[in-house]
Amino acid sequence: MKNITTIVFDLDGTLYEDTHHFRYYADLLRNKLPLDVQERFEDDYADVSKGKHSLKIGRVYDAKKDLILSHHHGEVTQGWKWDGEIVPSHEINELYPAPLQFDLQEMLSIGDLWWVPVSIAKHYGLSSSDAYEAFLQTREHMMTDDFELRPLKEFTDILEELHKSYTLVLMTNSPQTDSDIILKKLGFTSYFHDKIFEANKPIHTEAKLTCISEKWNIPFSEMLSVGDNYINEILPASILGCTTICIDPYNTQENSVADYTVQNLSELVVQLESLLIRK
Repeated sequence: MKNITTIVFDLDGTLYEDTHHFRYYADLLRNKLPLDVQERFEDDYADVSKGKHSLKIGRVYDAKKDLILSHHHGEVTQGWKWDGEIVPSHEINELYPAPLQFDLQEMLSIGDLWWVPVSIAKHYGLSSSDAYEAFLQTREHMMTDDFELRPLKEFTDILEELHKSYTLVLMTNSPQTDSDIILKKLGFTSYFHDKIFEANKPIHTEAKLTCISEKWNIPFSEMLSVGDNYINEILPASILGCTTICIDPYNTQENSVADYTVQNLSELVVQLESLLIRK
């Protein structure tokens, strides 16, 4: 990482590790479903949490075909029906002859915990508009005084030091209003030289990174992308030639292209400290 001048950070799951808001989000999604499937939603959510469901972090949910998929850089390697039955390989080859094109409505990359409850809800018929409404309600909850965040002191310290020597950019899919409040709760308001909200990752990840490159007049070889969602922040950045650090607490990426992989913020601090040593 000796040539790095600019660091692009994701927000949720990257700048903090709290997860209690996912339960709040799941409850909102469940309550928007018909009463006769709410218990099944809850059972599936519990099974995913225990690793007993075919839906897992690192896989993909095809909401249109109601199939769960594993893949390698978009190439589907295996498929499951919702009940766990394996889809024959010849059927998978027929259904997915080309690499997957991820979006935020039908082809859902389960790259972090946000996508688990929404995939289950969509399996039981929840519309994309209702799911997004639940997401916004969750973000509104995160803006209230009742929602507390516990920043890691060591990470706060390293971010403050990096701010002095590197261009720090925040790039998140979340809206600006609640993201600014989360940054304030974390004490990170003044650390970022640039902020990009509603980035629409992974669809626009490459375009947004290109804008950063042009705005700050730096090549991709001097850019470091840090995030916990492999499809959103790691793979597109790597394709462009950026250095990448993937936060992977669930060990989901066996054949990762990430330059560095860490399990949590404490390990991320160790990697980022090497940048300060080089300065």
